[in-house]
Amino acid sequence: MRDVLETERLTLREITKADLPILYRIFGDTESMRFYPRAKSFEETEAWFQKLAFRSYEESGFGLWGVVEKATGELIGDCGVTLQPTPKGLEPEIGYHLRREWLGRGYAAEAAAACRDFGLGSLGFERIVSIVSPENIPSLRVAARIHQRWETYRTVTAAGAEVDRFLFISERDGGEPTGSMPSTETRAAMAEADALLLMRRREMER
Repeated sequence: MRDVLETERLTLREITKADLPILYRIFGDTESMRFYPRAKSFEETEAWFQKLAFRSYEESGFGLWGVVEKATGELIGDCGVTLQPTPKGLEPEIGYHLRREWLGRGYAAEAAAACRDFGLGSLGFERIVSIVSPENIPSLRVAARIHQRWETYRTVTAAGAEVDRFLFISERDGGEPTGSMPSTETRAAMAEADALLLMRRREMER
């Protein structure tokens, strides 16, 4: 088990199979998975981390990492970088899942920002993204805080449904100077407003 990143309050480390019962508290929980098609079984959770953690570590050198609160030493969720399809092809994407009792403390943004910096720095990516459903307002607000800009696109799910997605983007050399960007709170509010407009537009198209 290797520590990968450290922030003021968190350590991000490689996940082990011993962590899966704790992580299943997220993936098996209907409320935590409300923006997914459904909650996962333990076997589906294991397969998820086999692909996006264990196999990704071996093949790519990165993946989903365990998020540990320094103050308690407790595993509170996962956050990391995986390769996901976007309109530009496979791109490094930041994703996270936290146990419900640790939401609302700024941990998601703290972990995701560390992954962004690590991806654009140590991993050498020119661009790193986050993919978020417009209905997922909490994640939209996190992504808007840590990324430089966003756009929308339409894609088709595994079940064949056409859906809208927000693509939040950070680029190593393509961002605006920090001083010219709106504050993190303003960007979060702007992303939320864009999501509400998009959902309204989709309803009118039906």
